Amino acid sequence: MLRKYIPNSVLRQLFFITIALAMGFIIISNLKAFIPGFLGAFCLYVLMIHPLRWMIYKWKMNKLLSVILLMFASILVIVTPLVFLIDMLTQKVKGAITGKDAIQNKIEKGLTEIHREFGVDILNEINLSDATSVVIKIVQEILNTSINGLLQLGVAYLILYFMLMNYRKMENWFYQNIPLKTENLVILNKDLRDLVISNAVGVPLVAFLQSLVAYAGYLMFGLEGAFGWFVLTIFGAMLPVVGAAIIYVPACIYLLATGETTNAYLLFAYCMIVVGLSDNLFRLWIQKVMADVHPLITIFGVVVGINIFGFIGIIFGPILLSLFFWMFRIYKLEFSNHHQKKSTLENEKL
Repeated sequence: MLRKYIPNSVLRQLFFITIALAMGFIIISNLKAFIPGFLGAFCLYVLMIHPLRWMIYKWKMNKLLSVILLMFASILVIVTPLVFLIDMLTQKVKGAITGKDAIQNKIEKGLTEIHREFGVDILNEINLSDATSVVIKIVQEILNTSINGLLQLGVAYLILYFMLMNYRKMENWFYQNIPLKTENLVILNKDLRDLVISNAVGVPLVAFLQSLVAYAGYLMFGLEGAFGWFVLTIFGAMLPVVGAAIIYVPACIYLLATGETTNAYLLFAYCMIVVGLSDNLFRLWIQKVMADVHPLITIFGVVVGINIFGFIGIIFGPILLSLFFWMFRIYKLEFSNHHQKKSTLENEKL
């Protein structure tokens, strides 16, 4: 009886693949702190590569100068507002920590007013002192994550510089070494770009526009510190399921606590109807302009992304989940006989 042996060429390939995977695992596990920075660089690259080509080939500008100008412009648009928002939120959190008792008393007054008007006794359902401490702790963690995000942006810009300066070599390597058909590589390139723009631009843009609508309500109904509430609403609006309500509901309770009962009810109705409706309208508009991402992918993608990447996972989580489902599509295009079946069916009809 003849024994079948594994060819030496296959064994050598398996050996080298195993060594490469082991080395890759060691490298990635030790550089995992920089993964968000790399993802940030990738998103910025997708957003900048077309303007860079335009500047180089249409305007005949120097590549180095073009890269520097684009990076500087993105810093003005992205980093400067983030630094301003984080500084403002830091001051707010410091004030909240020092005035914790006063804030707690105001919340108690607001909840007592709700109990008197509607018979809903929230105070007996929760420990307000513990809840206030938890909220302040969550806000502090978000701030710490945001500060870490600024450090990751520094890493992202370092990587981005080399990606933009060597974009031709990088893209040529990509097309030559990724084991996909050329037509599927083109699909990959387009789908990745659409996904990144939809999540990296679309999600923050919808949150900002929705928060502007809420800000108008804050000003209209006399909410004290309206701009601070507006900033918090931007962050809250990016969260799935609860969205902006996680901010405007406490804002309404705060108005109740300060004796502005009528304004509190009007603001709540305004936020429920106008702000809620604006969220749907803005999302529909974004879906027409950018890639249409299913709401469930957004919800579960955010959950996965926050667990893996922290707060920045709000953007990268849906991208990661979308890519997971996209892999099935590419597998079908690469390896299935779908087109053969289609041709057979057409012949049968004839």
